[in-house]
Amino acid sequence: MDSHRKSSRLVKKKSFSFLILFVTIIAMLFLSEIVLRLLHNSRPQNEFGLNTLLRKSTVPGLQWELTPGFTSEKYTINSQGFRGVEFTVNKDSSVKRIACIGDSHCFGLGVYEDARIYPSLLQEKLSTQQRVEVLNFGVPGYNTWQEFSQLQNVVLELKPDIVILGFFFNDSDGNTRITTKDGIQSLRSQNPVAQSTSYTSWLKQSRLVLALKEVFEIGVLALFDYHPNYIDLKIKTERWSEMKSMLAQMASLLREKQIQFLVVVFPMTYQLTAPESESAAQQDILSFLQEQQIDFINLFPRFRQFLQQNDFDYKKLIVKGIRDSHPTAAGHALTAEAIVKYFQSMK
Repeated sequence: MDSHRKSSRLVKKKSFSFLILFVTIIAMLFLSEIVLRLLHNSRPQNEFGLNTLLRKSTVPGLQWELTPGFTSEKYTINSQGFRGVEFTVNKDSSVKRIACIGDSHCFGLGVYEDARIYPSLLQEKLSTQQRVEVLNFGVPGYNTWQEFSQLQNVVLELKPDIVILGFFFNDSDGNTRITTKDGIQSLRSQNPVAQSTSYTSWLKQSRLVLALKEVFEIGVLALFDYHPNYIDLKIKTERWSEMKSMLAQMASLLREKQIQFLVVVFPMTYQLTAPESESAAQQDILSFLQEQQIDFINLFPRFRQFLQQNDFDYKKLIVKGIRDSHPTAAGHALTAEAIVKYFQSMK
C-alpha cells in the first residue's frame, strides 16, 4: 500500500514538473515574441538604409518600391520614386532617353554619391556626344519577374529609346523577403498575409518564427557561399529556365516596340576567383543571350582584370569585399566605361 502511494506521489510530482516545464517554455516563447516585435518596431535602418528607403508597392508584380521624396545621409529619391535628379514624364523629341533597370547593382547600393553610380556616369559621359537623359529605375531586391513588371507598368510609360538591364545571377531567386517602412514584403506570395485569428496565419506573422527562419536561411547561404560552384547549381533548376524565358519575353516586347535592349551581366564575386571558362552559370547565360540575339556586355573580364591589377583586393571593387557583390564607385566606373564603349562601337 505504501509503495502504491509512493508511486502515485512520484507520478504526480513528475506530472507537476512537466507542467511547470511546459508553462515555462510557453512563457519564454511568448516573451521572446513580444521582445522581437518591440525590437522590430523600434529598430533603426539596416546597414544599407533600406528600412525606410523602401515602401509597399501597389503596382502589379512589384511588391515593393522606392519611397518617393526619401532623403537620408546615404540616398536621395526623387518625387517620381527613383534615384537621381527630377525628370519630366514627357521628353523632348531631340533627347535620347535611356532607362536603366535592375536590382541593387543598378540602384547603386553602398555607393552614397549619386554622381558615382553607373547611370549617373552614363549621363555625364554620353552628354558630351549627344542630348541624352539617363534614368535610374534600379530597386534593391528586384528579380527578373519584378523588372519585367516594372518595365511594362512603369518604364514604358516614359517612352525610353534604350533599355539597359543590369543582370545579376541571383535574379532567378523568387523567395526574397525585404523590410520596408510598411513592414516585411515577401515574394513568396504576391498577396499580403490575410489578417485572421487562425493558428497558421499567426505563425506566418510571428516574429519569432520569422527570426528562426532567417537564422536558418543565413546559415544555409553561408555554406553555399563557400561552395566554389554554388551559382552553377542554379542553372539546372526550373526557376533558372523560367528566368531565361522572362528575359526572352522582355527582349521580344522591346523589339516589338522598336526599343533598343542591352543586358549588362554583373559577375558574382566568387566567380572572379577563377578564370571565366570555369563558371558554368556564366557560360550558360552568355550562350542564352547570344542565341536570343540579345545585345550584352560581359563585365567579367573587366572586373577580373581590375582585381589582378590590384592584387585581388576585393574591397577596391566590391563594397564589402568577397562576401558581397555590390560594386564600389570604381566598379561603377568600369561598368559605365564598358557601356560607353558599346555605344561608340555601334556608330
